[in-house]
Amino acid sequence: MDPIILSIAAVNGIVVGGLYGAIAVGLSLIFGVMRVINFAHGSFLMIGLFIPYWLWQLFGFNPYVSMLVAAPALFGLGYAVQAVLIAPLYRRERAMVIEPLSALMLTAGVGLILDNLTFMFFGPDYRGITLEFASRALWIGDILNINYTRGIAFLASLVIAAGLSLFLAYSDLGRAIRSTAQNRDAAALCGINVMRIYNVTFGLGCAILGVVGCLMIPFYLVSPSIGLAFGVRSFITVVLGGIGSIPGCIL
Repeated sequence: MDPIILSIAAVNGIVVGGLYGAIAVGLSLIFGVMRVINFAHGSFLMIGLFIPYWLWQLFGFNPYVSMLVAAPALFGLGYAVQAVLIAPLYRRERAMVIEPLSALMLTAGVGLILDNLTFMFFGPDYRGITLEFASRALWIGDILNINYTRGIAFLASLVIAAGLSLFLAYSDLGRAIRSTAQNRDAAALCGINVMRIYNVTFGLGCAILGVVGCLMIPFYLVSPSIGLAFGVRSFITVVLGGIGSIPGCIL
């Protein structure tokens, strides 16, 4: 095989793997704290791809600048889904079932609703954007090259994982999240508002998808049908990396 083709395939594989890891980080965070598998994870990512696409089409926003809109928007959407739909299930079932299995089905329903709403409004077409430097690559030696947009996405994925780990380790809110993940009853006795922590955790997991969507849209096409594929891939990544392990998702 041509060494140039082999090097391109190897680099693309590493970059795509890093992106899958960044996508799975949000899912791993939600499951690690709430013990709920978010079946709508891929659908939230699809929304995270559509936001920078439409900001580019309507206002000419650079997708990297669109992170300032996409991340808060996905955080708010995730926070609302948890607070309005999932939280009542916890309150109703906590006495009988420690981890509400019905929340799994609920998130699957949320995913179907998001997929079908975007299909109704935007149609089934695949859409994308083209940046001026999207086709450029950084050559290292004579055979190894890294596409600029993919390289940025890979490095940002590492920053996301490292930043989230530092946030959970050293911030007051992060320590409250870890305490709730370890024992929510003990956390509640210490004065931590467990439901608020769940809301923030779900929102944070979705906000990560908003950032990842802005990183992916320069080189990836978006349509309402991509949610399921990315949802399955993120589940596989979480299982292989260790459920609830953020470094494991990236590795």
